[in-house]
Amino acid sequence: MADLTSRKKSSVLRGASAAFFFWLLGPARLFASGPPSTRGHQVLPERGERCLRRAFADVLESKGMEDLVTHRSMKSRRQQKAVRTWRKEGANWSTEPFVLSNGEEIIANLKHGTNILMNGAKEFPPWKDIRPEHAHRGHEWMEKTAINDIWQHHCVVPYVSDDWRYVLDPLERVLDKVDRAFSAVKHVRDVLDSSVKFKKAYRYAAQARWTIERRLRRCDRFSRAFLELLSSDDNATEAQRRAAAFLMILFEQDGVNLQHNGIYRDDPDAFLELQKVRGAVFNISLIWDQNIERDMETRAYLIRDRQDLDGIPPWILEDAVQSARQVGYPKANRDRGPWLLSLHDAVAEPVMRAAKSRALRELIHENRLRVAYLGGTGKNDNTPMLELLLQARQRLAKVVGYRTHADLVFTRTMASPNQAYGLLAKLRKEALPKARKELDELQLFARSQGADYELDHFDVEYWGQRFLEQRYGLRDEYVREFFPLPAVLRGLFWLLEELFHVKVIEESSDLTWAEHVRFFRIRDSDTEDLVASFFLDAQDGGARRGGVSGLHQYKAIRRFWATGRLHADPPAVNVICDLEPPVGDTPSLLTHREVVKLFRVFGSSLRDLFCKQSEALLSGSKGLETDIVELPAYFLERWAYDRRVLSEMGRHYKSGDPLPQAAVDALSDSRTFLAGVRTLRKAARAHIDLELHSDYDPYGDINVFDLAKLIEGEYAVIRPRVQDRELCSWPLNTELAGAFYGELWAEALAADVFSVFDGAPASEPLGSSGERFRRLLLEPGGGKAPGTALQEFLKRPPSFATFLKDAKLLKDDLEEMKEPLQPEDEGENFDDSYYGEYGGVDEDFDDSYAEFEDAEDMYLSTSNEDQVGGSA
Repeated sequence: MADLTSRKKSSVLRGASAAFFFWLLGPARLFASGPPSTRGHQVLPERGERCLRRAFADVLESKGMEDLVTHRSMKSRRQQKAVRTWRKEGANWSTEPFVLSNGEEIIANLKHGTNILMNGAKEFPPWKDIRPEHAHRGHEWMEKTAINDIWQHHCVVPYVSDDWRYVLDPLERVLDKVDRAFSAVKHVRDVLDSSVKFKKAYRYAAQARWTIERRLRRCDRFSRAFLELLSSDDNATEAQRRAAAFLMILFEQDGVNLQHNGIYRDDPDAFLELQKVRGAVFNISLIWDQNIERDMETRAYLIRDRQDLDGIPPWILEDAVQSARQVGYPKANRDRGPWLLSLHDAVAEPVMRAAKSRALRELIHENRLRVAYLGGTGKNDNTPMLELLLQARQRLAKVVGYRTHADLVFTRTMASPNQAYGLLAKLRKEALPKARKELDELQLFARSQGADYELDHFDVEYWGQRFLEQRYGLRDEYVREFFPLPAVLRGLFWLLEELFHVKVIEESSDLTWAEHVRFFRIRDSDTEDLVASFFLDAQDGGARRGGVSGLHQYKAIRRFWATGRLHADPPAVNVICDLEPPVGDTPSLLTHREVVKLFRVFGSSLRDLFCKQSEALLSGSKGLETDIVELPAYFLERWAYDRRVLSEMGRHYKSGDPLPQAAVDALSDSRTFLAGVRTLRKAARAHIDLELHSDYDPYGDINVFDLAKLIEGEYAVIRPRVQDRELCSWPLNTELAGAFYGELWAEALAADVFSVFDGAPASEPLGSSGERFRRLLLEPGGGKAPGTALQEFLKRPPSFATFLKDAKLLKDDLEEMKEPLQPEDEGENFDDSYYGEYGGVDEDFDDSYAEFEDAEDMYLSTSNEDQVGGSA
């Protein structure tokens, strides 16, 4: 037994000695010259060579090394190392094959040095080449390097806190790199690759971006540096002060005041609570969109009876046939079906306006308002997520020093809570009588057409369209022939040229992600200097067939590459809308609603296209108050009803004949059709959002859906449907939560701005006011206080009385208006005293938007060190 033990020990020692000498031999062969067979003999002395031969003989006699590393295991290790090298480094080697022996595809350009997402030298990234691996590995590397850069700057900033450039430039560099990469990934997910693998990579990218932002906002030295700059440097520009104030607000709302040099102050439990609820809000936000998307896919309805689709336009039927073919009905056609109708806006809205079947309209309406609602059971249900989200936001607000989430939101808005509630109260007071009158007229018209029922919510759009056709004599089939997409774009670009003295020139690009995508350059009319570039994807099918971009209202997907000192390139934007694609040789024909939608989508990117802000942190819409961001969108939308623009772009797609003047007048006048009903609908939505994030107690007894119906009843002229659960599909997971009123606020301000153009003499060129609009409201981006900019443009304080008059909501505009109709049950309406706290419905209510704060007062910081929350 002892002999066996000694032999095993001897065998192990021989193997170890052999391994040691082979390790010595490795460097000798590495640095030797000559053929591999002679390198060791040229370097090693004779004695060393004899030692190696003796060790090699010991290895031959012993099985220790052979047991330790066999030829098969070494080969397997080499193969695994090669696979890791391909995956991690991703060098674009010219040798074949590009598929490994196990069938796995090799993805090139994954290493951070050559990752196409990390290369910021180009104007646009190569969209079609971005793969899930690029998104995952790029953000994995970015998360490590960005956090390291933040820490290095955190160590240096106390010594350079008196210089704006040394404080802001490194932050701009880090945030710009993160935003560029994440925007590219989001764009590819929305319009190119909606696969499960890429969605997973997108979630990882969102997590990495969130982690970087959280790590940055935990650095309290930055906050103190901003405060020192704001209090000591009197020569700083307004943009610099706004950038510092904007960052200070974000830092405070992330709990930077709860720590000092990384050491938490009196209550470490508060910081742990902050981390917990902040992570909960982020995770719920991701799950929220995912539930909406998945439930929307399951709520598509297969129609087999052609009579159920009577009245629906043929282009919608063709789209329904294509959707049916995609899900397994290859023989579906427009005449015999079957037809698959989805609930996305691009399909559902035309169906609600045109379907003669009341049962189909009710089916579509009810299911659209119950998306992501399963009563608290099953997958893809946002019902429990809604309560959890409201609870987490309330806890988050209290931890960082605010009473409610709404108070936190109003630190980044133009309006105060009193002004927001006052606006909603004023709109309710003025729009409610007009909406009742509109509904009475609609009910009388429906009865004259044989409708023997009281109008419900799902009947308003259908009978409103019929009433519009009778009043103005225009049908969509006729109007579409005068609005082919090329003519509409010519009219839109003509308007831009007249307003801003620019030229829009189409150019070819290899970066287009589809055949219908077009690339344009905007150049100055006088100097030919490049102003901006943009891709236009007017026929994105994502919203129509279940893609991500159709979850909510159509919006421009703004991809802004900063124009600050770090990047001298002009702005570059992607404008994406979902219009009807062309059929054969027939171009894409648009209804006037789609023309209005295209103008609004393009308008939402105007500030990004014409921005000249040198502070990258405030470029485009960054750092801008959330309730003013959409002002350019509503401003340009208003031009879609202008008679000059309609006459310019209205051309028959075959003959080229202009749109008749009677049709131009009718389309222009249709802007205020059912304006009272639409305004009340938006106001109710905004009021519900405000209440949920201000006075609502998510831990209380009242149900969130009951509260929503109570508020909706105060604005509705038709009794609310208790079975509707639209809250589960609202964008409550975004930064707009608590600021839905901003849609009405921006629309009202846009009407006030447009009045300057509308009231100008006919002989005055549009460019005289357009140049001031561009210089004061677009080029500064977020670097100029919007209240000051508006007063300079309007040459008076802004007022939303213009919006009320423009929409014909004031009592003077109600022709032959008698006493307003009273509801059957007076108890269903709030008493006017409900708004007394906000001064909303008093006779002495001020029609102006409130006195805006002076620019100096807006950025003064408090000297009370114990204060936790509040605006900088």
